[in-house]
Amino acid sequence: MRSVSSSLGYKIYPIGIEDSDTGELTGILPLAQVKNFISGSKLISFPLSTHCEPLIGEKLIEDIYDKVNSELKKNDFMELRSLDYSCTLEGAILNDNFLIHVLELEESEDKTFQKFHGTSIRASIRRAEKKGLSLEIINSTAGLKAFYTLYTTLRKRLGLPILPYKFFNSVFTNLIKDERILIPVVKYEDLIVAAGFILKFKDTFYLEYTASDYSKLDLYPNHKLFWEIIKIAIKNKAKFVDFGRTEVNNNSLVSFKDKWNTKRRQLKYWRIGNGQEIKSLPEKRKSVFVKINKHLPKSLLMLQGKILYKYTG
Repeated sequence: MRSVSSSLGYKIYPIGIEDSDTGELTGILPLAQVKNFISGSKLISFPLSTHCEPLIGEKLIEDIYDKVNSELKKNDFMELRSLDYSCTLEGAILNDNFLIHVLELEESEDKTFQKFHGTSIRASIRRAEKKGLSLEIINSTAGLKAFYTLYTTLRKRLGLPILPYKFFNSVFTNLIKDERILIPVVKYEDLIVAAGFILKFKDTFYLEYTASDYSKLDLYPNHKLFWEIIKIAIKNKAKFVDFGRTEVNNNSLVSFKDKWNTKRRQLKYWRIGNGQEIKSLPEKRKSVFVKINKHLPKSLLMLQGKILYKYTG
């Protein structure tokens, strides 16, 4: 929460629920207020997260929304980004446009490997190894900058806004102290061709952000990167590798993740309150937006990202 707040300027409201008799904390709902001069103000649990399960009962969620709304300036709605929570509150609207892919790890590398798709995944990993790609963990500013260089280049190629470096640096600084983050780097000779920003929590490794050199895709750097992270997860006795969020209509990326023997899980983003109608940008307008962005310099995409992420969450 500190990282998101400090880098993008959200106001954070970590709502805790105490037992009235014992004073013990019995639930928590972290909220961030995201203000937008076009779409109004909203409360999100939690911005820039794939999902953040509410650790309180449903009646309390409604009470919290009413109380927070009465004490703060009016918010148009509250959004809960969930994986398992099914909201039955009156008027709640579901956005089910996203899913995640989760790989359940076997007890050994070989058993895990054998369940990947034969030609698309296993053969590509072998090709990457034959081409001499190597992995190095660089949990330092140098590693973070190497990742960010690939990440910004990828976003420009795709015509998408770029998250500020300050965000990644803040997350890295806060999590590296507890060894909850990895920056794996794939090299071809001395050239960095892929890198990841990988989170660790409990029994799961999260492929939160990854990027590669588009001109070196014939070396299969993404396959090498993913496989090496999976092997590290197995060695660390993890149970799952989360391949991250994907839009349901991104057929090529959904198919790629499917072939790693992952299981799809539907994300449930619930909107509660007034003015909560879910409006998505029409595909034609999205296409125009992306085409324009592809011709913009990285500096403008970074500025665009700083503004858009701050005001949309």
